[in-house]
Amino acid sequence: MYLILFAIAFAILFALFKLTRVYSQWRDKGVPYIKPIYFLGNFGGNVLRLKSFETLTRECYNAFPNSRYVGLYQFRQPILLIRDPELVKQITIKDFDTFPEHVSVFTMGLEPLLAKNLFNLTGSDWHEVRSTLSPSFTSRKMKVFFTLMAECSDQFINYFKESGDGVQVEVMDAFTRYTNDVIATCAFGITCNSLKNRDNEFYLMGKDASRFSGVKMLKFFGYSSCPSIMKLLNIKFFGVDVDAYFRNIIKETLRIRRQEKIERPDMINLLIEAQRNPKNAEHQMTDEDITAQALIFFLAGFDTVASAMTFLAYELAINPDVQRKLHEEICRTSGEVTYETIKSMSYLECVLSESLRLHSNVPFVDRRSTKPYTIEPVDPSEKPVYLEKGTVLWLPTCALHYDERYFPNPKKFDPERFREENRSKIHQGVYIPFGSGPRACIASRFALLEVKLIVIRLLQNFEIVPNAKTAIPLIPDKTSFNGLPADGVWVTLKPRRVN
Repeated sequence: MYLILFAIAFAILFALFKLTRVYSQWRDKGVPYIKPIYFLGNFGGNVLRLKSFETLTRECYNAFPNSRYVGLYQFRQPILLIRDPELVKQITIKDFDTFPEHVSVFTMGLEPLLAKNLFNLTGSDWHEVRSTLSPSFTSRKMKVFFTLMAECSDQFINYFKESGDGVQVEVMDAFTRYTNDVIATCAFGITCNSLKNRDNEFYLMGKDASRFSGVKMLKFFGYSSCPSIMKLLNIKFFGVDVDAYFRNIIKETLRIRRQEKIERPDMINLLIEAQRNPKNAEHQMTDEDITAQALIFFLAGFDTVASAMTFLAYELAINPDVQRKLHEEICRTSGEVTYETIKSMSYLECVLSESLRLHSNVPFVDRRSTKPYTIEPVDPSEKPVYLEKGTVLWLPTCALHYDERYFPNPKKFDPERFREENRSKIHQGVYIPFGSGPRACIASRFALLEVKLIVIRLLQNFEIVPNAKTAIPLIPDKTSFNGLPADGVWVTLKPRRVN
């Protein structure tokens, strides 16, 4: 009997030892680290909804202000958080061949559409798909997309013009409808007008798919930290209806275009061409590949771009001097908004850049090593840090953008930081709203154009002002990944007087 009890106790202790041994990794390497909670790591506060992910990331970053890196744990996954901009630049550009991948969260067996998207792909698959998609974002294509965006922006402005004087708007809701319509037409060739047709299926499915908080955030952590358990339990990231909807809509779009020989200047057409004329016979694009790329374009452009618009509208509302100055720049144009006039607006560029600094699209971007790597010491207090193949690194955008060494008075909204004479002083590894290096966001030009256009059209027609519902300052929802408050962001659109 005692032997059985001893064996059980030994087995439990051995299992605990195996499960917790990982938490000694950064200590053994001599890396400054934050003591984790077993099985939750350093982000239990977010899992328990005590703090936002952004707040926790900044706290980890600030824990060792004199170190170039900090050791963390996401559940049982060791993470090296990079604090030094020169090291960020080295990892993402100079040594990109060692860190060419994001963490592949999704697997073919459980979520094939998400597993096949550009963000999740690795190696030659990533190279092939990126080279296929890159022509979608050239200047020539941007001009074509601009025409489609302009139609959506006209619908947006006309809707609020018809809504009466001084309409109160929850701008995140309004902007998700705008970004939905832009992606629907630019990627799928579908017209929605989601402000008028508020319950159109494309918008509702997109909103469900892109909602990244609460249960879905826990699922994401599960996929990234214990994928085998998620697969064993057959836990899907998307609901069955969302997966089926996007598969069916792409299937029907492909059928009609092939049958009717329809060609349209959008992403679906580009992917059809790539399928028809593959650059590499070993990487023949399937219909599922097309669906996967269209879906990630939608997911990336729906919530994150709308969030960027929301934060910018908020900052303009509570910083009327900046709004007035930007409106003056807009008024100096001929009145007609063109692709060329947008490119010429230098103050608009400063305002948007500062908003993206103050309100990061994501708290961090990640990289994963594909071979061993050593971080060499640059200071007598350091020693070489050996990183095994598969080590995960985080580049904490939300914390770098708030570091007062690089951005004095970092909580102040100050577009002058990005004036031409000042921008050159900002280290390349500090300001990374879309990531850095070859693995940076492929659609950043598309997103920036989309934001700039709607802001110009808004300020041409309205003054954005705070109202009784406008929270100052904003208090982020602890369950949200994008830093937005639970009650939304409210402003009033006050029609401008026509002289």
